[in-house]
Amino acid sequence: MKCLLLVAAVLCASCMDVGSFTTHPGECYRGQIVSASFVRTGFEEGTVLSLTFDTSALADGRGVAGVMWTSDGRFTASSLRQMEELAHDSLSQFQFPGGRVRNYLLNVVPADGVPAIVVISLMENGLVEGRILRPAMQICAPGDDDCASPESYDAMFGVFRLDIDGTCVAPPAQ
Repeated sequence: MKCLLLVAAVLCASCMDVGSFTTHPGECYRGQIVSASFVRTGFEEGTVLSLTFDTSALADGRGVAGVMWTSDGRFTASSLRQMEELAHDSLSQFQFPGGRVRNYLLNVVPADGVPAIVVISLMENGLVEGRILRPAMQICAPGDDDCASPESYDAMFGVFRLDIDGTCVAPPAQ
């Protein structure tokens, strides 16, 4: 009997409708960064991430899948996008353990203009996890052939646990 219940629970979790994670007007997912310093760089402790999310925009990789912003101003109405080609590649189906229904690999441009990657995980318990990652880098200015004065950008890594907030006013996408 216990085996049957376990199989039923696994099947139910795998059939969860990802559309139920889409936010509606006045809603967003919001939560603080995980405080452990070994999974946080480039963000202050207590930084809050807010985002709207539209799972239907991810079916073919076209359009904006949501908007995200952080309390530290690093992200301000930054559009969440998926590469169109990724929507048609098996990488778009990647999984890792921990009670996830579905994971999405998205692009986002913070206020400093240098793109980052966002991994959005839709959790079996109805919550959302967001991971922001970008390596530290130096970028040469156009026309600076010898790269004498590269611009430096800090690394970013943060894990955020997000819950639905029904009192959210999302900024318009940039």
